[in-house]
Amino acid sequence: MTETHAWKAEDFAQVNAPHVRTALTALRFTGDALEQGGAFAEIGCGTGEVARFVAERGFEVWASDASQSMVEATRKLCDGLPVTAEVCPAEQLEFPQGRFGVIHSSWVLHWVTGVDEPLRRMARGLRPGGYLVLQWTGAHPRGEGPGMFGILRDIAGSPKWKDLLAEAQPGAYEYPAEEVATVLQEAGLELVHYEPELPHPFSAKKTMADLPEMRERYKLAGFATQAAALGDRGDEFVDEVLTAMIQAGRTDPHHARIVARRPAA
Repeated sequence: MTETHAWKAEDFAQVNAPHVRTALTALRFTGDALEQGGAFAEIGCGTGEVARFVAERGFEVWASDASQSMVEATRKLCDGLPVTAEVCPAEQLEFPQGRFGVIHSSWVLHWVTGVDEPLRRMARGLRPGGYLVLQWTGAHPRGEGPGMFGILRDIAGSPKWKDLLAEAQPGAYEYPAEEVATVLQEAGLELVHYEPELPHPFSAKKTMADLPEMRERYKLAGFATQAAALGDRGDEFVDEVLTAMIQAGRTDPHHARIVARRPAA
């Protein structure tokens, strides 16, 4: 993600628990890899809970995030552990070839501008037998039309809001699960676990009665940058986007999970 829509650690902490739980669930699909130690890369380290978890199990962890606030929180939480945390957007990451036993990224890909090359770099960074663990939002097939991020971008770019959000246009994108899987397979990985649509509380149909609850969550999450940039009009913008999502039946964020492995030599 870029700094214009990078999370602040104090905001992220308010909604962080589900992120950590889903990450730990996804990592279980690596089998016994978490018991073997070695080198672990964490892309989008958040406030450091996953980095600490794997470091305490014998891994040397290299963690990155586009947010300085997140990196500082990770360094604080992982003080004394073999964790190196650096500020780096996912688009700029370079991985030493064959270095890592596990590369993990939960809820980051949808913030990446152009995902194919970062995915290929992740694949190259795996040692033989190493695992790539990915979870992200906006993974629905393109034939279904725009999802929540597409609706957000359309409204943010409308005449009503475009100038007001000139410095805070949305930076979230939709990457279908099948397209991500294809890039990984073409990069030489085999799919271990493919779940193109994860169950989510927002998968249930939402109505206008749900808008107040949704507003507070999205002001902290996907629409945080736009809400902050608009100040007193932040709620107005968020409500317009959420109303359009509800009316279109596209309140489901459409999460996906893929675990892939580089075949052992």
